[in-house]
Amino acid sequence: MKRLLSCLMIAVLFCVFPYALSEGARSHSIFRLDEEGYLYYMDYTMDYYGPEVMNTLKEGGFIDTGCSAFFTHDPEGNPITCRNYDYPHRVSQEDQTLTGLNVVLHCKPEGKYESIGMADAVWYDEQNQLLQKGGPDLPGFDIHLLDILPYNCMDGINEKGLCVSILRVDIKPGEQPARLPIGASMLVRYMLDDCANVPEAIRKVDTAIVVPEDWQDCHIFVTDADGRHAVIESRNSIVSVIESDIVTNFYLGSDDIEDYYRNGKLREEAVRITDEYGNATYRFGYGHGYHRFVTIAGQLERYQDTASEERRTVMPRATALVILQSVAQNPYTNASGISMTQYSVMYDNAHQTMEVWSYQNYQKSWIFDVTGTER
Repeated sequence: MKRLLSCLMIAVLFCVFPYALSEGARSHSIFRLDEEGYLYYMDYTMDYYGPEVMNTLKEGGFIDTGCSAFFTHDPEGNPITCRNYDYPHRVSQEDQTLTGLNVVLHCKPEGKYESIGMADAVWYDEQNQLLQKGGPDLPGFDIHLLDILPYNCMDGINEKGLCVSILRVDIKPGEQPARLPIGASMLVRYMLDDCANVPEAIRKVDTAIVVPEDWQDCHIFVTDADGRHAVIESRNSIVSVIESDIVTNFYLGSDDIEDYYRNGKLREEAVRITDEYGNATYRFGYGHGYHRFVTIAGQLERYQDTASEERRTVMPRATALVILQSVAQNPYTNASGISMTQYSVMYDNAHQTMEVWSYQNYQKSWIFDVTGTER
């Protein structure tokens, strides 16, 4: 994998809490939040629309995330967006130990909306030890390794209450792959910076620098402070917008059930246990993430407000967290796709805050508002 970093590297000695460059060279600041070194906070101050960052971004990039997300309301009526971020980063091909480097990222670009969100720094270079667990605490770490971090935001919320998340979908044989593997995360960035609500985020698809061909292998979940929610998909260059309060990792705008005739009768195979040769596939429903989708759907149904016209779901935040835990993935079983939930996060669309739980430790969380202030 190509390394996405500036050519000029400055070797610095690093102190654990907090880290910053010298006053003259400082462009960001970063410090660790958890004890293990999986979760950090960063206040990003560079112009990531400027040529230095954009030229680095053009060198390449790759995003391949699992994930589950849903939208609900708390008992006070506040819209809440809930999300698990899933991917099993490994130390190396030889060392399959799980690792990760997630960053609570605060951005306030000039002339655009302020935002807080979660970024996965390992995608820059999966083999770089400084971009893995505890890397920013090591001697030699250079803050400029994180120059393009705003474009690796996996989810976030801006000052208007628009929440945006990126989730993977599987490209089927014969379908168009993404022309720009980091295209979907770039679109997430543009939405957070420029859009105040779901309708504006949907329109952004037509005006952003990236085009539908750039983000074929991901779809985007958008929610806002007025309770709107939608999934935006690009499949073979055709954009679909689906009103759904749940999303995982299969297309919602098209039916992928494998229908076929046997003995003259149509057979709809919603769950395939074996392929045509009898080999086990253990693939659920419409595709990747279907079992997580129905797990969430079954629980949300219990919390529908049947007295309301829109039949929205209402639940305590503690209940929403239990639902996220019920679809958290571990790296050991085929049922989960041999994946890993790196963090769970809950966004309050009404108050523009986020609460994050790192590496499935649901006993400890961190809360930030959109200004980057920890609560």
